[in-house]
Amino acid sequence: MIALVANDLARLHRKGWRVGDLLDYVEQRGIRLVLADPRRHIDFSSPYGRMFAQLSAIFDEWYATDISERWKSSIAHRKAKGITVSLPPFGTKRDKQTGFLVSSDEGAWLMPDGTWVAGKIGETAPAEGAIWRGYFQCAERILTLYADETGRESISRRLQEEGWAFRDRQGQPVPIEVDDVRRVTSNWAEYGGYVSEKRARERHPVEYPPDKIIAKLNPERAVFDIDFLAQVARSRQKRAVRKHPTDSVNRNAVITPLSGITYCAHCEHLALKHNNPRLRSRLWGRAGKYYRHKPGGGCGCSTTQVLREVYEADFFKLIRLLELKPDELDKLLLLATEVEPTAAEQEGLETKKAKAIALCNWRIQAAIDLYCDGRIDRPEYLRRVERNEREIASWQSRTTEREKLAMELTMCIHAIETMTRLWEVSSDEDKQGRARHLFEYVTYDLDRKQITDFRLKAWADQFLVLRAALYAEDTKNDHQVDDRRMTPTRLELVSSP
Repeated sequence: MIALVANDLARLHRKGWRVGDLLDYVEQRGIRLVLADPRRHIDFSSPYGRMFAQLSAIFDEWYATDISERWKSSIAHRKAKGITVSLPPFGTKRDKQTGFLVSSDEGAWLMPDGTWVAGKIGETAPAEGAIWRGYFQCAERILTLYADETGRESISRRLQEEGWAFRDRQGQPVPIEVDDVRRVTSNWAEYGGYVSEKRARERHPVEYPPDKIIAKLNPERAVFDIDFLAQVARSRQKRAVRKHPTDSVNRNAVITPLSGITYCAHCEHLALKHNNPRLRSRLWGRAGKYYRHKPGGGCGCSTTQVLREVYEADFFKLIRLLELKPDELDKLLLLATEVEPTAAEQEGLETKKAKAIALCNWRIQAAIDLYCDGRIDRPEYLRRVERNEREIASWQSRTTEREKLAMELTMCIHAIETMTRLWEVSSDEDKQGRARHLFEYVTYDLDRKQITDFRLKAWADQFLVLRAALYAEDTKNDHQVDDRRMTPTRLELVSSP
């Protein structure tokens, strides 16, 4: 039986007509609507259950509308007093008494090893040689460079070289990226004490000329000089006017087969160094010709892009490396037979499965007899039947671990064979689907122009273990050594003799 499970009806819809439409939908398709809350066992197929659902939806809709109006009134009241809402702009905080923006005393200590430690002004340095980098001073540095018409990407790289850090939503210091520079420059009006009806990212400098906003800046509440912020606003407007219309074309409109699973090798090293997975960065396709690093990554790589044909040719070599040679097929099949279930194991599973299914069917029949005799009510009867039907379905789909491994091995062999045979004649969309089906990620070094690491999907791990064993055996018998070496979970690069 198929069921739609929710903790309560409000998690599904907060509109009365939507709940009614949902009840008709599940009834027409034989789907059971179940509330996970153990205190609510309601049969929504009965008139009482439908009436309860409709009444609950009316109260939920009223509650949502009331909360929305209260929140909007609170925001309007705060803005009428000149107080901003949501997160304060980077480098600022709200004064506890007035609610207005003031400079933040938070920042990060730049450690001798290049990492950061969060801190506040006046605290003792966590290590000898640590350099203080305040968030407010960082925002000022960004605005100063931007006012001098320095590009965002250049600003992010320059600040990374100088050791500045950005504050994430968890309050931890992270490397500055291009989007962080955009956030600071877009909030120039908020730094000047301006309270806007729109969010900063929605105020496009062409659609909202800065002169009118500059006139509304409040020197008494500004955290930076008004003339300085006006210079930043005009610089931002100049850039928006000069920007070519084609620059706003969606970069993801052109499909590149390996975008989304390819990561920069330098960023991977940086993520391990700082123990921060968010420092990982993907390479994205650019104009259908390149795979490019995200702007302002600042991971230390001197090259920011690679030709598509160069990278995809190296990826195809990796696929060919995973492919089986004709004389190796028998060896792999021999290893595969070791993961097939033995007769005793298969017989034991089938016996256990048959006994469990028979017991569940007996329980269902017993529940029917009790319900017919009036000893249990209908909700209890439905609960028992549903529980045993779920257990039967679970036993019917259960296989041995060896069967599972054999199935995964067969799937992986077929996936690699298909990818090798059809890669060069497939469309970019098909290539992308096949690559994402088999690979978890691929790490690429833009400077050395080579793949440094990869990982297959979890279901293909067993194949990689067997393939690595065969590859190691072939390497012993081959005098010509390749510059790639497979291990049970990854590809490593070694120096050629």
